Order: sequence, then C-alpha cells, then structure tokens
Amino acid sequence: MYGKYIVLITGANRGIGYGLAKKLARDHPDYHVIIGSRDANQGMEAASSLSSEGITVSSLRLDVTSDESISAARSFVQQKYGRLDVLVNNAGVALDLKEKGTPIRELMQRTFDINVFGAAAVTDAFIPLLEKSSNPRLVFTSSSVGSLTRASDLANPWSKAPIPAYRTSKAALNMLMLFYASSLNEKGFKVNASCPGYIGTNLNDHRGTGSIEDGAVNLARLATLEKNGETGTFSTTEEVRPW
Repeated sequence: MYGKYIVLITGANRGIGYGLAKKLARDHPDYHVIIGSRDANQGMEAASSLSSEGITVSSLRLDVTSDESISAARSFVQQKYGRLDVLVNNAGVALDLKEKGTPIRELMQRTFDINVFGAAAVTDAFIPLLEKSSNPRLVFTSSSVGSLTRASDLANPWSKAPIPAYRTSKAALNMLMLFYASSLNEKGFKVNASCPGYIGTNLNDHRGTGSIEDGAVNLARLATLEKNGETGTFSTTEEVRPW
C-alpha cells in the first residue's frame, strides 16, 4: 500500500469530498485515499460504505478548525506513510444558506475559519510531508461565485447571489491557492483550484443540479496531474475560470 500515491481529502465523509474519494480509489488503483472527517465515526462510516462497494479507503479524524486535530492527523500520516503525495482542501461550509438572520460578523468569522483559515492551517501542517513526494499536488475546492470578474458583471445572475460570507471566503481561498502555487513552484508542487459546479450536497441542502460524481471529475484530474501538469489555475470540468 505504501508504494501507492497517498491522498488526503478534508471533509470527505460526504458530498463532493466523498464523491472524489470514491472516484480516485475506484479509478486509480495506484492511489490510496484517506478520508478526512471532523467526526471520526462519520469518517469510518464513509469508508465502510465504500468498502461495501469493493472500494478500499481509510479514514482519519481531521477537524480543520482545531490545530490539535490537524497536528494529530499530520503525525498519523507521517508515522504510517512517511509522506503525502496529494492534499485536497475540500472541507467547506455555506452558512449563509442555513443561518438566515445570523449577524454578519459571526457569519463571516465562522465561514472563514473553515473555508480559508482551515485550508491554510492544514496546508502549512502538511507541506513538510508533501515535500517528501516525488510529485506533490495541492488541490483546493473553490467556487465560481468567488470570481471577482464574474461578480463585477452585473448582468450575471450569480453576481447577485445573497451569500456574502461564502462568496468572499472562496475569493480568499483562490488567493491562498495562488500564494502556495507561487511559493512552492520551485519545489515542483502542482497547486490548483477547481469549481465543481452547482452540485446537490448538504452544503446547499441538496438544491444543486449536478451529482457528486459530476463535481469530482475535475478535482480528480487535478489530484492526479503528472509532473508536467498545470499549476496556479482555477478551472471547471469545461474551462479555466476568470479570477
């Protein structure tokens, strides 16, 4: 197993992260997927569900808002695998959709704590293990509603989406991705962000029109890039998206 590429996906016990774990483990037998989950039991249940389909993954408790949890997860991966080849920062929330009436300061703080600060903390913690890979890859699950270009087009219906905390967090996440793409470029890292599309998940109360399988396609492509693959991009399955 340890000869395989080791992949860690945060927030992978359900939704797009779960779909990505399934796709990678099923379609790429040379990859071993670790399902990161804030709740250990939910992570194990997700791994068991995939096992019932003949798909082998493992699970790991990883709460992106807890430095202690992140440190413990890093220690586990280091001791068991000795390195990490792919990190997918997928954990995210859209509290705007679920907590109408919550004061904007609280909404922004809690959203950024998971969507941005969590991604930064996890990435920084795992960079030393990624540096031990012969082909390190970093992937961020972003969203086109964080595109400043699209938001500035007032004719675009998404420019009016009333989810300010989520939208600004994804714009910040894109900048975070670009920071890592630049700072890690000379070390051979491939760092990219993907918008999975309007996918029906718990994040949007399953109002999205796409399936989690659809949402995983481009994420899986970026997670399995070769050494000559792109870096510093923001894309969907169909196209590169504007910043």
